[in-house]
Parts: sequence; C-alpha cells; structure tokens
Amino acid sequence: MEKEGALMVVFKKVSSKFFKWKVPVWTVLFIGIVIIVVSLIQPFTTSQADSQSVSMVKYLKEVNEHVFLNVGIESVETKTEKTQIPWIKADVPLSKKKSIIILTYDAKLGIKQPVSIKEISPKKLRIEIPKYEVIGVELDEEHPYTLYDTSGELLSYSTKDVDTGKLVTQKLSTKQQERYLEQYQEQLNNSAKEYYESLFKPLDEEIELEIIYPEQ
Repeated sequence: MEKEGALMVVFKKVSSKFFKWKVPVWTVLFIGIVIIVVSLIQPFTTSQADSQSVSMVKYLKEVNEHVFLNVGIESVETKTEKTQIPWIKADVPLSKKKSIIILTYDAKLGIKQPVSIKEISPKKLRIEIPKYEVIGVELDEEHPYTLYDTSGELLSYSTKDVDTGKLVTQKLSTKQQERYLEQYQEQLNNSAKEYYESLFKPLDEEIELEIIYPEQ
C-alpha cells in the first residue's frame, strides 16, 4: 500500500508539472504529430520539379553566309564504358555498359565569306567563290535523337553511365561534318553555279559567267 501511495504521489507531481508547462510540451507533441502524418502520406505524394533558364546575348556579328547544300544524315553511334583496375589497367570482366543512339540531322554546307565579282567585259563576269565551309547543323524536327538501346553486363553496376550528351555533341561538331565538303564538292559547285546564274541571267540573258570554284 505504501508503494502504491508513493507511486500516486509521483504521478500527481509529474502530471501537474506536465499540464503547468503548457506551451513547450504541447508544441513538441504537435511537431511530433506533424512528423508522423508526413511520414505516413509521403509514399502517396508526387514530386514536382521546377526549371529555370537564363540566356544572355554574348555578341552580334554580320555574316555573308550562304548554304549551297543540305546533306541529310542518319547516324548510328555506339559508345561503351567499362571499369578498369587502376594499378594494372586491366578491364573488370562483365563490367561493360553500352548505349546506342540514332541521330537524324542536316549538315549545311556553303560559304561564310563574300564572293569576289569582277567585270571582265560588258557581257562577262568573273565570280570567284571562297572556300566551302560547314555553316552548321539542323536536327530533324520529328526525330532528332533516339536512344535506341542501353545495356549493361552482370558486373556493370559500378561502371559510370555512358555520357550520351557528350556523344551527341561530338557527332554534331563542325569537325565531324567537314568530311562532307570534299565528298560532295561537285554537288556544291553545281549548286553555286545555279545560284549565281539565277541572280545574273534574269538581268541579261547574254551575260557570260566565269565561275572559279574553290579547291578543298
């Protein structure tokens, strides 16, 4: 009986202090309830991402560009990553990751410098065309980029992912398109001839054009 009486005294003291100390204790209880509720509903919530883009004009430059030829290209690019043992530079077996992408775009070929036009006689002009260059690339509007396949071997979990963005950038670089300048030089010459004839022939049907084409 004495023990029960002592426990009742302790309980009364604790409970009286609990209800006297109203603000901090109830605040703690409220925070605890909020945490429990949030943890219970979290699996049923959805996340929403916000994005922001900031652009700045770095310079303005007048150009004399003219496109003579569009080369439509569909390119299949394959890139593989693998894990190596650093100190012996040996590949870890079954650690390869591979990605295959398909790019569809136009390589635009033409001139960036103005042509030189000289009057040889009243009925003859000499047109000297500067060196052909890559004007730029234009991705296909409907299917510019397709991630065709991604795969990984059994132990590839530690291998870094293939940087497909870098792969696309490299493929679309000006250097990669320059090979088409030599490959399609005849078509470029024909297009340039037709273009300048369309400019001058309507003015005088008898005019003769001497066109000097660039050497690549």
